[in-house]
Amino acid sequence: MGACRSLFVLTVGAAIGGALFLAYKVSQESGKSFPEALADVPGEAQRLFSDVRGRAEEAFARGREAYYSKQSEIAENLQGAAQAE
Repeated sequence: MGACRSLFVLTVGAAIGGALFLAYKVSQESGKSFPEALADVPGEAQRLFSDVRGRAEEAFARGREAYYSKQSEIAENLQGAAQAE
């Protein structure tokens, strides 16, 4: 029970810390005061997550492409070795 509570407190603390960091970042970039920047946190968080998701999808696609390329190369090498025998 104590571990669940600690995990919950840690998660809430990380969420609050992330929101405060985003507000600080927005206030520095836009010149708004910190309380004014707090209103922009949801939009900034959504933009940040969509950016991260886009990068992850691109990396996944590149990895998949490299995998299939390597698999076809291995298949060609195996066919060449089988024909040489």
